[in-house]
Amino acid sequence: MHFATVLLPTLLSFTTPILSAPTLSPRETSSSLLPWQLTGIGFFSPSGRPGNYPWNTITASITDPNALDLGTNKAGQPVTLPANNTASNCRAIWLRGENPFNRSWPCDDNAEADGYWTMEILQTPEFGLTNFDVRFRRVAEVGSLGQRFARKFVGEVHLQAPETLSGTCGGSGVCSWGLRGEG
Repeated sequence: MHFATVLLPTLLSFTTPILSAPTLSPRETSSSLLPWQLTGIGFFSPSGRPGNYPWNTITASITDPNALDLGTNKAGQPVTLPANNTASNCRAIWLRGENPFNRSWPCDDNAEADGYWTMEILQTPEFGLTNFDVRFRRVAEVGSLGQRFARKFVGEVHLQAPETLSGTCGGSGVCSWGLRGEG
């Protein structure tokens, strides 16, 4: 399922060494960049029974449909990254009684040397299995003719049952929630 309307990437940072890109406001970003596509997310909470799997987990996958222009190298050639970069298996994992906040959780790369993705679970008063906010960061980074080119992008999404999540909890206390199926 794609939630294209809720994950607008925002350009955060820089192209280096000397090339500096302006910071774009969300309004400017939305007219020049397509929204990211959250292709999957799930929240699992274990039963808490002794001897059983103890980890709470949030696992997500996301795709950036944008081809990215990172600047121009010393030879005057454009430095670009192709569209449809994906991050899979973004995974936050923590024990009961702890929380997943205030840290970046890595995503598996797409086997290309073009940067990395991270996921952050945002601390909100309503945080729970059926109501949480996630921030994704994409660092698009490559080298060209001895120069480093990088830009950082951020997108956030609010997920809440029953609007965007569906799932169930069993009698043992095990709960599993994921993206709500389309139509």
